[in-house]
Formats: sequence, C-alpha cells, structure tokens
Amino acid sequence: MQPNIQSQLEKYHALLVQWQNKINLVSPNTIDDAWNRHFVDSIQVEKFIPSNVQTICDIGSGAGFPGLVLAIMRPDIQFEMIESDSRKCAFLRNVSRETGGNNVTIHTSRIEDKISEMNIDCVTARALASLKMLVEYTKPQWENNPKFTMVLHKGQQYESELEEAKTVYNFDYDACPSETNEDAIILIVSNIDHK
Repeated sequence: MQPNIQSQLEKYHALLVQWQNKINLVSPNTIDDAWNRHFVDSIQVEKFIPSNVQTICDIGSGAGFPGLVLAIMRPDIQFEMIESDSRKCAFLRNVSRETGGNNVTIHTSRIEDKISEMNIDCVTARALASLKMLVEYTKPQWENNPKFTMVLHKGQQYESELEEAKTVYNFDYDACPSETNEDAIILIVSNIDHK
C-alpha cells in the first residue's frame, strides 16, 4: 500500500475512534479491533471492482465501510455515498475533508429517494439488507446499464439470500471468501435482469 494511502487510512481510523465516543458509528465491541474488522475488511474489496468502473455508489454508508476506504484507495473513481442518518453523514464529510477526498459526494438521503437520479457503474454495501432488497434498491441502475455490478459483503446466510433473489431476478454471481472473516464472503453480482 502506498504510504500516502496508509496515512490517510490511519487518519480515518483515528477519527472513527474519536467520533465513536459521540455517536454510535460501529458496534462498540468492534472498536478495539476496528483496523481489522472495518478497514482491512473494506480494503479487500478493492480487487473486485471491475476495471471499467468510473462511478461507485456506496449505499447505506454508515461509518463509510467499504465506500470511504475504497475512495481513499482509488482517487481515480468517483464515489457517491448515500446515508440517511445526518450524524453519520457529518462524520463522513469530516473524514472526507481530513483525508482530501475530492472524489467523494455524500448524500443525506434514503437510498430509494436518491439512486434513480444517479449514473453509476457499481454499488457497494456492507451489512445493509438482503440481496433481493439490494437488487430492488438498485433497479433504476441495472435496468439502464448492462455493465452494472454490485460488490457486497455478505455473511453466513448468503446462500439463502441468493435463493430468495433468484425467485424474482436473473443474475450472475461470484462468491469469494472473505480474508477477514471465515464466515463471510464478498459477493459480486452482475448481468441483473427480471425473470
């Protein structure tokens, strides 16, 4: 990892610890191991971003994982962050300012109210909703962009989520083991269409 990226991520980590005392950004029992649980967990997603991606939307951004971490790692890509909690958005804006995030736009909004206005190639999400729900949220994007891809953190229930989503939608997917949690995977979903 380049030294400037490492130092920006370390600054982000310090801000997370500082702000966690004021607002609940991540589960309190993960804050002592936040570097591995949140940062390294987000860093691993970078290699799954398709090479042709110009704009990524991180939905339900929360404390910025994985979207804000990826934005620091990939200044060549534009990132749109959607989060409905205004306090979390204040945190995201602060981190973005402090780490020089010129490629980040933060939207205080519900996903369904904002996503149709955007023009994005890829969506990231972590611990947000079922796969079926995520496909429904992103419908305005995949209906108009055949190259649209989702890169998602998923837990032990991912197989049942796949089955549920397949009852309504057609799609291709790859399930790659997580480097940070043996019970989790990174799910890459593409070629989404109605049944």
